[in-house]
Amino acid sequence: MMNLLLYTMESATGGYVTRRLHVPREVWSQGGAQLANTPEKERAVGILCQALDELQITSSEFFGAGNVSSGLAAGIGSVGKREAEAWLAKLDEFSGICEAVVANFGKKLRVGEGFVSKKSTWGDRVSRRFDKFTNGKSLDSPQSHTDGLRKLFRNAQLLDEHTQAIFATPIAEAYSGLSPDLRMAIETKLKRTSQFFASVVLTFVIRDLSQLLDKYAKKCEKCLGE
Repeated sequence: MMNLLLYTMESATGGYVTRRLHVPREVWSQGGAQLANTPEKERAVGILCQALDELQITSSEFFGAGNVSSGLAAGIGSVGKREAEAWLAKLDEFSGICEAVVANFGKKLRVGEGFVSKKSTWGDRVSRRFDKFTNGKSLDSPQSHTDGLRKLFRNAQLLDEHTQAIFATPIAEAYSGLSPDLRMAIETKLKRTSQFFASVVLTFVIRDLSQLLDKYAKKCEKCLGE
């Protein structure tokens, strides 16, 4: 779904998110639509984008540049135990950031209920980074919000590539040499991030898109009436 939404933002003519629903690109940048809690959404998106940027650096370091799931990563085959454990630790840190986003913004954005465990704790590094971003300024404009979502959806493709790689049959070469326990731990973290994007990010994006489409349709109706 994120890839489909990204296409509607980048294609000159927009794109289809279902077989029957076409979203013009102009929908995302139109003025006049009063979306709720845009500053909080922009901060949440900014935090996730930076975290995914760091995840991309780690992935390239351990798995090589390129698409892990398609075998195009310019690595040296399967990663070793040390690299895999470091990658797992990075995924765990990203999972903590996702939980921090829900804990800080979930209630106001009406997303992620039940996602954060009461036992969840975040390390000092996650807390410091989160404080830095939540204290920053938001541009609070349709275009800046769309730009943030576009970057987030692009960056999130990394998680999709790793998910496809580890769940492939046969498993992708990058993960083929790992022990079952280590591979399962990585699978669990990737499933957790997928759950986050489905129950948190896409929930508020689809809700906003519905409002934007309604506003766009009314504008078109007004133009036709004139």
